[in-house]
Amino acid sequence: MNKILITIATLVAFTLSGLAYAQTVTGQMQRIIGVGDDVDGGIAEQFTKFIISADKTADNGWVVGGAISIVTAGTTGATYAPSTNHMYVQTDAMTVNIGNTIGPMISLLSPVSGMVPGGGIDAGYQFLFDGGNLATWGVQGREAYYANNAAKIDIDLPSVNGFTVGVSYTPSMEFNGPTQTRQQAATTAKHGETVEVAVKYEGESEGFSYAIGVGILNGNAQSESAGTAAAVTNNDLAAFGASLKITMGDLAIGLAGFDNGASFGASTDAIKARNSGYNLAATWAMGNITLGAGYSHQELVRGNRAQDAAAAGALPDAAAGNVRSDSYTMLGIGYDMGGGISTYVQLSDNNHTDGDHATDEADPQVLFAGISIGF
Repeated sequence: MNKILITIATLVAFTLSGLAYAQTVTGQMQRIIGVGDDVDGGIAEQFTKFIISADKTADNGWVVGGAISIVTAGTTGATYAPSTNHMYVQTDAMTVNIGNTIGPMISLLSPVSGMVPGGGIDAGYQFLFDGGNLATWGVQGREAYYANNAAKIDIDLPSVNGFTVGVSYTPSMEFNGPTQTRQQAATTAKHGETVEVAVKYEGESEGFSYAIGVGILNGNAQSESAGTAAAVTNNDLAAFGASLKITMGDLAIGLAGFDNGASFGASTDAIKARNSGYNLAATWAMGNITLGAGYSHQELVRGNRAQDAAAAGALPDAAAGNVRSDSYTMLGIGYDMGGGISTYVQLSDNNHTDGDHATDEADPQVLFAGISIGF
């Protein structure tokens, strides 16, 4: 596999050496204001992102290009502005992406959780003010996953009769970047080689169009000794995601879900880890104005090892096996001012529980608004 990586990278390098320069610059700037119960509000620039991209058609008809992202943000804001520093080669047969690029679980599954205006990439801008999530392994209400790994290869095949297939290979997920972790932290399982496959079907039927996507994510386990006296064997990474989006004129309806099973627990756990969630959303477009409503829910059960490793105070100390959950009800309105300028207002009602009835968690209501400039 390493020889294949080197060969493809070499081909790209030689192809680029004879190309003339071609470059475009795009980017995004954003300001967000948030207020609510049990949250820290205020005016803050959550992230500024610039993207420099270039592409050129070679003599053989291949299109060779790439993009590099520059993100200036705090540790929170950067999570919602993922970078995609990569190169690609596009032919009639396929497009090959090399580097820090998204995988088919994102590109081919409809982002239902981001449909409601103000949702952003992961419908997570409310998390900039509410950090009380209890049911996530680093992904907040998201049905797909990022892979920030410079050695990743992603292959996208052309659409045939409405079907589109994508597959990616990452040599080792232990070397993830800081802003695009794939549900991994110091006290959770690490995974090695990772393969990601997804299929999307798009069709039309009597006045409406639809897109159906399914994907799987599999990776090898690695030993980890965090929170234990000796190294343990983690479960293999085995995640599943699916989405359905239906559009009827100005109305769009979406449903998506993910199930990570026991991927983020130890194989020796008597109480097995679990992690899953789903998203529902609907939007109505009225010219430049879009109205949206959505509901997201996710659940997590810590296995024995993860619960033992949880530091007192850093993570809720309810017993292993307790069902932790987060639920979010979102109402939003967006206004496209044209010229790459958009504004939005969203009310998010958040509910958290650690599964222990003796514990009272904060359940914030967050009202936030923002303006975004894209160029």
